[in-house]
Amino acid sequence: MPSEFKGDPSPLTDADFERAAKELRCSVPAIRAVAHVESLGGGYWSNGRPKILFERHIFHRKTNGRFTATHSHISWPKWGGHGKSSIQYDKLEEAMALDRPAALQSASWGAFQIMGFNHKMVGFDDVEDFVKAMVASSSNQLDAFVAFIKASRLDDELRRHDWKAFARGYNGPEYWKNKYDTKMARAFATFSEGGARTDNPQRVIRMGDKGQSVMHLQELLGLTKDGDFGPGTKSAVIKFQKKAKLHPDGIVGGQTWAALLADTAAKPTTKRGKQDLAQRSRAPLRLHDKGDDVKFLQKLLGLIEDGDFGPATLARVKKFQQENGLVDDGIVGRNTWARLLGE
Repeated sequence: MPSEFKGDPSPLTDADFERAAKELRCSVPAIRAVAHVESLGGGYWSNGRPKILFERHIFHRKTNGRFTATHSHISWPKWGGHGKSSIQYDKLEEAMALDRPAALQSASWGAFQIMGFNHKMVGFDDVEDFVKAMVASSSNQLDAFVAFIKASRLDDELRRHDWKAFARGYNGPEYWKNKYDTKMARAFATFSEGGARTDNPQRVIRMGDKGQSVMHLQELLGLTKDGDFGPGTKSAVIKFQKKAKLHPDGIVGGQTWAALLADTAAKPTTKRGKQDLAQRSRAPLRLHDKGDDVKFLQKLLGLIEDGDFGPATLARVKKFQQENGLVDDGIVGRNTWARLLGE
C-alpha cells in the first residue's frame, strides 16, 4: 500500500463537532448522524488510512469509458459493484495506474465521504491537495464537510433535520437505494436521545413548524400561543434577532434560543427575577405532549406520573386553573407554572 495514504487517525473530539455545529448553525447530533451513516463515525481504518469508497461509475465517466472494456471491475457506466471495504484501496491503486487524477476523483474520502471530484467545492485547487488533506487528519475531513455543506446550500436542510432533502443533495438522486434518509433520521434520533455535552436542548424551528417548541417560542416573544410558526411569529423573531444583533433570518437556532432565554437587560439578581427566568425557561405543555416535563407537572398535580398529557391531566390542569383564577385553557404556560411552583 502506498505510504502516501497513511495519516493521523485520531478521532474527532466533542470540541470539533461543536465548532462545526456552530459554524453551520445546526445541532451536534445532526453532524454526528451524517458521520455515523457515512463511515460509522470514524474517518480512518485501523491501519491509519482514511476510509474510502471507490465509485467505478465515476471513474468510467472521468475517463470517458476508455477502460471499461478491459477493467469493468473499476470502470462501469452504472452505479454499484463496490465490493468489500478491504479491496477499496486495491481498486484505487489499480485505477491510479491507469489515470491517477481520475482515480483520486472517483473515491469518496474520510468520515464524511466527500468525493474527490468535489475538491474545488471544498476549497482545493487540485485533487492531489484535497487527498493529502483528507489523509492528514480527521479535522481536515470535518472542515471539508462544512465547506461542502455551505457550497451545496444544504445547511438549511441539516438545521431542519429534513433528511430526505438532505440525502438527495448529499448522496445524489439515488440516495433511496441505500436508504440514506431513513438511516440518518434513525442515527439523529439516537444521538439526540443521548445528547451532546454542549448541544442546545431546544430544536431548530422555522416558519411552517408547529408544536410545543413553537408555543415556547411564542411565549418568550409575548405572542399568542397557538403553536403555529406563521408569518407573524417569523416577523417577531426577526425583530428580536435584530435587537439582539443576531443574523435576522427568522430561524430559531441555538444562538436565538440562548438570547431568548437570557435576560437581555441584565442577569437577574433578585429572587423574583430568578424565578421569572426559570419560568420562562420551562416549555409550555398541553394535550398530547409527553416526556419528563409532563411527569413533573403530574407530580405537582398529584396525578399518576406516566408522562402522557392525556384527558385526565387536561381536566386536572383546567380545574387547577379555575381554582387559581387563571384562564382555564388547559395549557400550562408561564402563569400556570408560576402558580404550580408557588412562585
